[in-house]
Amino acid sequence: MSKDYRSRVERRQSSNGSTPAKKTKKPRRNWKKTLLLLAVILGLLGLLTVGVIAATSPKLDPKKLETPVSSKIMDMNDKEVSLVSGQEKRIRVKINEIPEPVQNAFIATEDVRFRKHSGVDVRRLFGAAFANVTEGFGAEGASTISQQVIKNTILTNEKSLTRKIREAYLSVQLEQKYSKDQILEMYLNKIYFGKGAYGIATAAKVYFNKDVSELELHEAALLAGLPKAPSYYDPTVNPKEAEHRRNVVLNLMAQHKFISKEDAEKAKSISVKDSLVKGEVKTETRPYDAYIKQVMDDVKDIDGLEKVDIFSSGLKIYTNLDTKAQQVTEDVLKAKLEPEHELLQSGVAIVDTKTGAIRAVGSGRGNELSNQFSTRITRQPGSTIKPILDYGPAIENKKWSTAHMLNDEPVKIGDVTINNFNKKNVGDITMRQALVESKNTTAVKTFQEVGAEEATDFANKLGFDLDPDTTYPSYAIGGFEQGVSPLTMAGAYQAFGNGGVYTKPTTIRKIEFPDGRVIEVDPEPKAAMKDYTAYMITDMLKDVMDRGTGTQANVSGLKLAGKTGTTNFPKDLRDQYGMPSNATKDAWMAGYTTTYTAAVWTGYDKYQDDEGNALYLDKTKDDYSKQVFKDIMSQLKHKNTDFKKPKSVTEVPMEKGTGKRASEFTPDSEKIIELFVKGSKLPDVSDKFEKPTGIEGLEAKFDEKKNEIEVKWKYEKKEGVTFKVLASYNDGPMQERATINDTKFVVPSPAPGKYTFQVIAVDSENNTESEPAETSITIEAPEGEQPPQPPGEGEPGTPPGEGEPGTPPGQGEPGTPPPSGGEPGTEPPPGQEPGTPPPGQGGGDEEEEDGGGLQFPPFNQ
Repeated sequence: MSKDYRSRVERRQSSNGSTPAKKTKKPRRNWKKTLLLLAVILGLLGLLTVGVIAATSPKLDPKKLETPVSSKIMDMNDKEVSLVSGQEKRIRVKINEIPEPVQNAFIATEDVRFRKHSGVDVRRLFGAAFANVTEGFGAEGASTISQQVIKNTILTNEKSLTRKIREAYLSVQLEQKYSKDQILEMYLNKIYFGKGAYGIATAAKVYFNKDVSELELHEAALLAGLPKAPSYYDPTVNPKEAEHRRNVVLNLMAQHKFISKEDAEKAKSISVKDSLVKGEVKTETRPYDAYIKQVMDDVKDIDGLEKVDIFSSGLKIYTNLDTKAQQVTEDVLKAKLEPEHELLQSGVAIVDTKTGAIRAVGSGRGNELSNQFSTRITRQPGSTIKPILDYGPAIENKKWSTAHMLNDEPVKIGDVTINNFNKKNVGDITMRQALVESKNTTAVKTFQEVGAEEATDFANKLGFDLDPDTTYPSYAIGGFEQGVSPLTMAGAYQAFGNGGVYTKPTTIRKIEFPDGRVIEVDPEPKAAMKDYTAYMITDMLKDVMDRGTGTQANVSGLKLAGKTGTTNFPKDLRDQYGMPSNATKDAWMAGYTTTYTAAVWTGYDKYQDDEGNALYLDKTKDDYSKQVFKDIMSQLKHKNTDFKKPKSVTEVPMEKGTGKRASEFTPDSEKIIELFVKGSKLPDVSDKFEKPTGIEGLEAKFDEKKNEIEVKWKYEKKEGVTFKVLASYNDGPMQERATINDTKFVVPSPAPGKYTFQVIAVDSENNTESEPAETSITIEAPEGEQPPQPPGEGEPGTPPGEGEPGTPPGQGEPGTPPPSGGEPGTEPPPGQEPGTPPPGQGGGDEEEEDGGGLQFPPFNQ
């Protein structure tokens, strides 16, 4: 059987032509041991690394935990201008003075296992580690309250593995040396709540005007949500976002059994906006205080520094502060606002036109820390938005010229009719003039023609944040829902003055940390628009200052471009507070030179005073924004160079009000230079002003009976046309003799000789003249009478018809005819006294030509 089997196998192998291969044993690898070995090695290396990093960590210095290290503020020239310390706007409080619900709000939000861990929450650490692996380092934090105390006092906010290791190591040490209550007290007294408020007690005062012991649950939850992003969750600026964050805190408190669900829902029902009561923490005013407060906020906007305590971190902050500009701004606001108008507020932002660097800010009355009207308020911009949302996009996307014609008639949008402030309309008007006169109708129509998509894209490149789906035609004239700040407006106008290049405004250049680390703050300049758009808008805004709505803000001799803006109260508010129909809510002035750009807002931050009197701007107060702008700009040091016209712009002489090019007959008074994008199609030449048609049928006839020459011509009657008559005698020089309205000219009692006449039609309205028409006539002398000779043909200096010197007229040599041309003793011609020489032959007051010779006959009409 086996024999048969082998033979069959052999036969099969023989038929396949192959021999069986020998099996070889593969070495068995113990992969588990390998992995274990690698893990041990990596673990040892990790422990060694952690040990080295921990060993090189700073010491846990109790002084740093208790005593803040002041930070230095440097100006634009690297000169120290201020030293800020922890005594600034900070109310310290003991842990036993902080109600338990307030403590629990922060524990539930920041570190729910705070009372259980030893400085590091391992469970939370692994969760954060997983997120950092899958989403990148720094995607999710695992810092406990103890770690945050270390980070805010001993270390920095740098996002690195080394810093996290040191932070964990020192947190464990912190827990070993201090109790949980002591650590929580350090934390609650140090964290930043926005509006310059450091510490829970200060925040309670600023937002609710309460002591920390008086805080209610909904207020505690709101404050506990602020440290994550103080500016974003600022309830005075973003109440919706703040309320959402507060409710998240309440949910966390209920989830972790600090409060009941019923208590959470009850607290959620309270409106954040209605619960706020502005308070004030008295602090000593420093030089340049308004600017320094803005620096504090800007530090918080830098990635990784959101929770840095500027007062206690020992930072060296290099700013863009122009101390002279800042002092001027503060002095002007004090002089303009404080003496008479106790509640009137103003916000001023001044930036460098070339770099966008913030040079000065004016922020509320008395530089109150919570009233940062230059950067944090959001008010409707009024007509200052027109270059940004209307005419700028039109030039950028449609290449409109400054002479583009628009229709100034009311425009209806739904049930609302938009008209100009004064309700007056002029029909067709150029874009330039529409901007100079701040027409609302043309602005809305321009926005509609450009489209919300293009308009908002243009504005957003200038620092705005507009959604095209919710940017309505009312935005074209400043009717914003949220509004803008003076700093945003100054940043946008800066780009117009800088050839279209926008740089985000900032107060900070760089920050140096005590450990030597440096953060550079260098916003990238971006081309927000074409250079032709920037220049053409600027050129029109210069006219606004020279002859438009901005004349009150203009500074004589300074090359300024700018725009005014005002907003009104809606009817329901006017009725509620008893305001007149012309009450103004906001007044704006924004403008720039090649050196500085400034935006000024004036208005009130509430609708009535404590006695119930309505607060609004009347005509006098409406002008304050212009006066503040003018007073500040006139005192700043400008280079005062003009804005350079780019090669992409062409100047074209246009005829005013027509939208057409000026013709050769357009009077200078009717010409204006307008700007076009180079290469764009030019409009037709105007035919409004034409050269007057020529004179027709000009003829001269001598009427012997009347003894006069009658010059007549034909001309189509036209209002404003007169006729200039010129004449020469015996081919002498042509002289103007009269300007008349009639088509007939008479020369009485002409002397014999050749008369040449020219007649020119003059259009006085257009200051144009027709080509001259010419005719001649010769009057023969009576028989036997010598005609007058042209100059040079008689005796030198002897007028014809006169005898020898001393010979009475008419008594010359024998044969000489009497002056009248008749016989001796004959009566002279009509109108000529006896003994009077005929016209042109001696006597009279006519001026001699070329010092002597024949005089031109005294023609009369």
